[in-house]
Amino acid sequence: MHSTLFAASMRGLGLDDTEGAYIDRLPGATLATTNLISLFGLHRRLRGALVGHLAAFEMTSCIPNRRYGDGLRRLGYDEQITRYFDEHVEADAAHATIASHDLAGSLVEQEPHLDADILFGAAALLGLEGRVASHLLQAWRQERSSLHAVPSGVA
Repeated sequence: MHSTLFAASMRGLGLDDTEGAYIDRLPGATLATTNLISLFGLHRRLRGALVGHLAAFEMTSCIPNRRYGDGLRRLGYDEQITRYFDEHVEADAAHATIASHDLAGSLVEQEPHLDADILFGAAALLGLEGRVASHLLQAWRQERSSLHAVPSGVA
């Protein structure tokens, strides 16, 4: 399972793999993409947007995951740490085709009126991902963490 691989990567990097361990440190831009897919998934009328979100995510995730894995290898980490990212390079390549053609394409064939919703869902995800990227790059340029400070009383 991907969650098991991700937890192993976190532990190998010395991070806490407990669910929600870092939620208070994440900026809103990072949480927005998850909130968006939850919004789409909770409302049947937004199913086209949900499919567009999923298709865009699957179609754009191979390169970042390859870069994460390669970056970790450059820092000296082994396969135990990079396996999650390496697995996603292969899996998401197949998922991209399935999501774009089989899922989104089939939905448009069955319900052509949802074509704009599918495009909206993809554009919404990519717009939010752009905000996350801008936030991360700004922090990097300022040589600071992109995370919020540790709340007082938390170790």
